[in-house]
Amino acid sequence: MDYAEGTPMTGSCHCGAVGITVPAPPDQVSQCNCSLCRKTGWIGGYWHPDDVQIDAAPDALTPYIQGDKMITSWHCRTCGSHTHWTPITAPPQRMGVNMRMFVPEDWRHLPVLKVDGASF
Repeated sequence: MDYAEGTPMTGSCHCGAVGITVPAPPDQVSQCNCSLCRKTGWIGGYWHPDDVQIDAAPDALTPYIQGDKMITSWHCRTCGSHTHWTPITAPPQRMGVNMRMFVPEDWRHLPVLKVDGASF
C-alpha cells in the first residue's frame, strides 16, 4: 500500500489484544543480529514515543528488561507476539515497534538497515 503523507499505519499482535498505530511507515526498517532480536524475529521501525499509540488492556502486555537495562521489550500476554520496546536509558526520543505487527505489504518495500548488535 502506498501511504499518503500523514496516513496512519495500524497493526496488531497475532490475537488482536494489542493494537499499534503509527503516523506513517518509517523511512527504513532495522534488522539486528543481537540475541534478543534474533530470537524474537524482530524487525524494527522507530518513532518518537509520542507518535505511537498502543491500544491494549492494562494487563495485556508483559515487560521484559534485558541485562543492559536500556529498554523494556513488550510482548502480548496472550499470544506472545513481541510488539514494541520503550526506552529506559536509551534515547527517550525513540521507541521501537516490531514491523511484523503490520501486514508485510506495508513495509517490505522499505530499505533494510542491518545492525550488528551482536558486537556491542
